[in-house]
Amino acid sequence: MVAAPCRAGLVPIAVVAALALAGCSAEVSVGGDSSASGEEIGGEIRSDYEDKTGIALRSITCEDVEGDRDERFSCSARNARGVQLEIDGEVTDTESGGFDYSWQVVEGIAPGVLYERALRRQIEAQGVGLAEVRCPVEIEIRVGAEVSCDATDRNGASREVTLRLTDLDGGFDFEVEGHGSEAGGESAGGAA
Repeated sequence: MVAAPCRAGLVPIAVVAALALAGCSAEVSVGGDSSASGEEIGGEIRSDYEDKTGIALRSITCEDVEGDRDERFSCSARNARGVQLEIDGEVTDTESGGFDYSWQVVEGIAPGVLYERALRRQIEAQGVGLAEVRCPVEIEIRVGAEVSCDATDRNGASREVTLRLTDLDGGFDFEVEGHGSEAGGESAGGAA
Protein backbone atom coordinates (compact mmCIF):
# COMPACT_ATOMS: atom_id res chain seq x y z
CA MET A 1 0.00 0.00 0.00
CA VAL A 2 1.30 3.45 -0.84
CA ALA A 3 0.36 6.61 0.98
CA ALA A 4 1.48 10.21 0.93
CA PRO A 5 0.37 13.33 2.76
CA CYS A 6 -2.18 15.75 1.37
CA ARG A 7 -0.71 18.84 -0.20
CA ALA A 8 -2.18 22.26 -0.43
CA GLY A 9 -1.92 24.48 -3.47
CA LEU A 10 -0.85 23.44 -6.93
CA VAL A 11 0.77 20.08 -7.36
CA PRO A 12 3.74 20.50 -9.72
CA ILE A 13 2.94 17.46 -11.81
CA ALA A 14 -0.05 16.15 -13.63
CA VAL A 15 0.25 12.44 -14.30
CA VAL A 16 0.12 11.08 -10.80
CA ALA A 17 -0.79 14.11 -8.81
CA ALA A 18 -3.66 12.08 -7.47
CA LEU A 19 -1.27 9.83 -5.64
CA ALA A 20 -0.19 12.76 -3.54
CA LEU A 21 -3.67 12.72 -2.01
CA ALA A 22 -3.42 9.53 -0.06
CA GLY A 23 -4.78 10.16 3.40
CA CYS A 24 -7.14 12.98 2.49
CA SER A 25 -10.55 12.94 4.06
CA ALA A 26 -14.01 13.91 2.95
CA GLU A 27 -17.32 14.24 4.71
CA VAL A 28 -20.61 12.99 3.36
CA SER A 29 -23.97 13.84 4.80
CA VAL A 30 -26.56 11.20 4.15
CA GLY A 31 -29.33 12.66 6.27
CA GLY A 32 -30.32 10.55 9.23
CA ASP A 33 -29.16 7.40 7.51
CA SER A 34 -25.78 5.87 8.23
CA SER A 35 -25.44 4.28 4.80
CA ALA A 36 -24.52 5.68 1.41
CA SER A 37 -24.47 4.35 -2.11
CA GLY A 38 -21.22 3.96 -3.95
CA GLU A 39 -22.50 6.66 -6.28
CA GLU A 40 -22.81 9.17 -3.38
CA ILE A 41 -19.36 8.35 -2.05
CA GLY A 42 -17.86 8.48 -5.54
CA GLY A 43 -19.37 11.93 -6.08
CA GLU A 44 -17.79 13.23 -2.87
CA ILE A 45 -14.38 11.73 -3.66
CA ARG A 46 -14.59 13.07 -7.25
CA SER A 47 -15.18 16.59 -5.95
CA ASP A 48 -12.50 16.39 -3.24
CA TYR A 49 -9.94 14.89 -5.63
CA GLU A 50 -10.45 17.63 -8.20
CA ASP A 51 -10.34 20.37 -5.55
CA LYS A 52 -7.00 19.05 -4.26
CA THR A 53 -5.29 18.18 -7.58
CA GLY A 54 -6.95 20.35 -10.21
CA ILE A 55 -7.38 17.13 -12.20
CA ALA A 56 -10.83 15.78 -12.96
CA LEU A 57 -11.80 12.17 -12.45
CA ARG A 58 -13.33 10.85 -15.66
CA SER A 59 -14.86 7.90 -13.87
CA ILE A 60 -15.16 6.49 -10.37
CA THR A 61 -16.95 3.42 -9.05
CA CYS A 62 -17.22 2.83 -5.30
CA GLU A 63 -18.77 0.18 -3.09
CA ASP A 64 -21.90 0.94 -1.09
CA VAL A 65 -21.20 1.69 2.57
CA GLU A 66 -23.32 0.88 5.61
CA GLY A 67 -21.57 3.50 7.71
CA ASP A 68 -20.37 1.36 10.59
CA ARG A 69 -17.30 2.89 12.23
CA ASP A 70 -14.07 1.39 10.85
CA GLU A 71 -15.91 -0.13 7.87
CA ARG A 72 -13.65 -0.22 4.84
CA PHE A 73 -14.59 0.34 1.20
CA SER A 74 -12.81 0.63 -2.12
CA CYS A 75 -13.19 2.56 -5.35
CA SER A 76 -11.71 2.35 -8.83
CA ALA A 77 -11.19 5.54 -10.80
CA ARG A 78 -9.52 7.02 -13.87
CA ASN A 79 -8.37 10.63 -13.95
CA ALA A 80 -8.33 13.00 -16.93
CA ARG A 81 -4.67 12.17 -17.58
CA GLY A 82 -5.50 8.49 -18.05
CA VAL A 83 -4.07 7.32 -14.72
CA GLN A 84 -5.96 4.37 -13.25
CA LEU A 85 -6.40 4.72 -9.49
CA GLU A 86 -7.36 2.31 -6.75
CA ILE A 87 -8.74 4.10 -3.69
CA ASP A 88 -9.33 2.66 -0.23
CA GLY A 89 -11.55 4.33 2.33
CA GLU A 90 -12.64 3.88 5.92
CA VAL A 91 -15.59 5.20 7.91
CA THR A 92 -14.12 7.38 10.68
CA ASP A 93 -17.18 8.78 12.47
CA THR A 94 -20.87 7.89 12.66
CA GLU A 95 -21.98 10.31 15.37
CA SER A 96 -23.52 13.01 13.14
CA GLY A 97 -26.43 10.86 11.94
CA GLY A 98 -24.55 10.28 8.71
CA PHE A 99 -20.89 9.40 8.61
CA ASP A 100 -17.45 10.79 7.91
CA TYR A 101 -14.79 8.84 6.10
CA SER A 102 -11.18 9.10 5.00
CA TRP A 103 -9.76 7.86 1.71
CA GLN A 104 -6.38 7.31 0.14
CA VAL A 105 -5.04 6.33 -3.24
CA VAL A 106 -3.29 2.99 -2.81
CA GLU A 107 -2.30 2.24 -6.39
CA GLY A 108 -1.82 4.10 -9.63
CA ILE A 109 -1.05 2.92 -13.13
CA ALA A 110 0.02 5.61 -15.59
CA PRO A 111 0.14 5.51 -19.39
CA GLY A 112 3.76 5.03 -20.49
CA VAL A 113 3.40 7.81 -23.05
CA LEU A 114 3.41 10.39 -20.24
CA TYR A 115 6.83 9.16 -19.15
CA GLU A 116 8.05 9.01 -22.75
CA ARG A 117 7.31 12.71 -23.23
CA ALA A 118 8.87 13.79 -19.93
CA LEU A 119 11.94 11.60 -20.46
CA ARG A 120 12.46 12.95 -23.97
CA ARG A 121 12.39 16.53 -22.65
CA GLN A 122 14.93 15.68 -19.93
CA ILE A 123 17.34 13.93 -22.29
CA GLU A 124 17.06 16.61 -24.98
CA ALA A 125 17.69 19.32 -22.34
CA GLN A 126 21.13 17.70 -21.99
CA GLY A 127 21.81 18.17 -25.68
CA VAL A 128 21.00 14.67 -26.91
CA GLY A 129 18.56 14.83 -29.81
CA LEU A 130 16.15 11.91 -29.85
CA ALA A 131 14.12 10.45 -32.64
CA GLU A 132 12.06 8.20 -30.38
CA VAL A 133 11.52 7.08 -26.77
CA ARG A 134 9.48 3.97 -25.96
CA CYS A 135 8.41 2.92 -22.47
CA PRO A 136 5.99 0.18 -21.40
CA VAL A 137 2.35 0.88 -22.28
CA GLU A 138 1.45 1.06 -18.57
CA ILE A 139 3.68 1.91 -15.62
CA GLU A 140 2.75 1.03 -12.05
CA ILE A 141 3.61 3.94 -9.77
CA ARG A 142 5.74 2.62 -6.90
CA VAL A 143 8.54 4.51 -5.21
CA GLY A 144 11.85 2.90 -6.11
CA ALA A 145 10.48 0.94 -9.05
CA GLU A 146 12.77 0.72 -12.07
CA VAL A 147 11.31 0.90 -15.54
CA SER A 148 13.24 0.10 -18.69
CA CYS A 149 12.62 2.30 -21.74
CA ASP A 150 14.32 2.38 -25.13
CA ALA A 151 15.53 5.54 -26.86
CA THR A 152 16.84 6.08 -30.36
CA ASP A 153 18.92 9.16 -31.07
CA ARG A 154 18.77 11.08 -34.32
CA ASN A 155 21.80 9.13 -35.62
CA GLY A 156 19.87 5.87 -35.21
CA ALA A 157 21.81 4.64 -32.19
CA SER A 158 19.69 2.75 -29.64
CA ARG A 159 20.14 3.35 -25.94
CA GLU A 160 18.51 1.73 -22.96
CA VAL A 161 17.11 4.20 -20.44
CA THR A 162 16.32 3.18 -16.87
CA LEU A 163 13.76 5.24 -14.96
CA ARG A 164 13.71 5.07 -11.17
CA LEU A 165 10.45 6.36 -9.74
CA THR A 166 11.29 8.65 -6.84
CA ASP A 167 7.94 9.68 -5.44
CA LEU A 168 4.20 9.21 -5.65
CA ASP A 169 3.91 12.36 -7.76
CA GLY A 170 5.47 10.65 -10.76
CA GLY A 171 8.95 12.09 -10.24
CA PHE A 172 11.84 10.06 -11.56
CA ASP A 173 15.60 9.85 -11.96
CA PHE A 174 17.00 8.23 -15.06
CA GLU A 175 20.13 6.68 -16.46
CA VAL A 176 20.91 6.56 -20.17
CA GLU A 177 23.07 3.60 -21.13
CA GLY A 178 26.61 4.88 -21.56
CA HIS A 179 25.86 8.35 -20.13
CA GLY A 180 25.52 7.86 -16.37
CA SER A 181 22.79 8.89 -13.97
CA GLU A 182 20.71 12.00 -13.94
CA ALA A 183 19.14 12.85 -10.62
CA GLY A 184 16.03 14.90 -10.18
CA GLY A 185 14.32 14.26 -13.46
CA GLU A 186 11.04 16.02 -13.95
CA SER A 187 7.74 14.44 -13.14
CA ALA A 188 6.01 12.53 -15.87
CA GLY A 189 2.98 14.72 -15.43
CA GLY A 190 4.74 17.72 -16.89
CA ALA A 191 4.09 16.05 -20.23
CA ALA A 192 0.34 16.07 -20.03
